[in-house]
Amino acid sequence: MNAPANNLGPTTALGRSKRALVLVVDDVEGNRQLLCRRLEPFGYDMYQVDSGEAALDFIRARKPDLVLLDYMMPAMSGIEVLRVLRQDWQLAAIPVIMVTARAESHAVVEALDAGADDYVTKPIDFDVLRARIETQLTKLRSSDQLKQVNAALDERATMRVLAFDELKDELEREMILRRQAEKALAEAQDTLERCQACGLVHGCSLPGGRGGADKVGAGLAAGGHVGSSRALEIIDAMTRAITDGRSVNPAMLLALRQQIEATA
Repeated sequence: MNAPANNLGPTTALGRSKRALVLVVDDVEGNRQLLCRRLEPFGYDMYQVDSGEAALDFIRARKPDLVLLDYMMPAMSGIEVLRVLRQDWQLAAIPVIMVTARAESHAVVEALDAGADDYVTKPIDFDVLRARIETQLTKLRSSDQLKQVNAALDERATMRVLAFDELKDELEREMILRRQAEKALAEAQDTLERCQACGLVHGCSLPGGRGGADKVGAGLAAGGHVGSSRALEIIDAMTRAITDGRSVNPAMLLALRQQIEATA
C-alpha cells in the first residue's frame, strides 16, 4: 500500500522543486515510520510502501530521486526489485541505497552486484545514512546537468553541420554557375573573333562561307567596328568579374549577344 509520510506534493531534486523525493520500501511498518520520521526534518519529501510490487508501481508512476530499499522482504525481495529497476532504461539511473540487517559480506556484495549504489546496515546510523543520501543526490544532479550540457552541445553541433551543408551546397551551385559563365564567355569571345576575321579578311569559317563574310563585312562597314568595340568592353567586364571570383551578370551575356547579332 502506497502511503506518503507527509502531506507535501510529489517533487524531484532537479525539476519540480528543491526538495528531493525519497521512497522508503520495507515490509515492516515500524522501520518505515522510523526512517521517514528521522529523515523528513532534513528537507526530503518522504514516501513509503510496504512491498516490492508496490515499490515498482510507485517508482514507475512517480520516479523518485532516491530509494531506500529493504534487503529482506516477503514475496519480492529487495534484490529482485533492484534487478527489475536496472533492466528498465527509464528507471535504471534512480539511486538505490540498500538497507539490510545482514552485515555479512556476501549480502553486501550481492546488493552491489545487483546494481545498488550504496548500502547501510541496521541498526541505522542516521548521520551516515544522510551523508550517503546526499552523496547520491549530488551525483544525480551532476549527471542531469551533464546530460543537459551534452544535449546543448549536440544541438549546436547539429546546427553547425546543417549550416556547413548549406554553405557547401551554395558553393557547389556557385561553382556550377561560374563554369557555365566561363563557358558562355569563351564561346562568345570566339564568336566575336571569328566575326571580326570575317569582316577584315577574305574567307570565313562561319556557316554561309563568303556570303557570311560579305554580310558581316557590310555590317562592319555600317558601324560594325563600334559594335565590336562595345562587345570587347563587355567581354573585358565579364573577364574581370570571373577573375575577381564574382558571378557574371546575366545582363552582360544578353548585351554581348545583342552586340554580336547587331555586328553580324
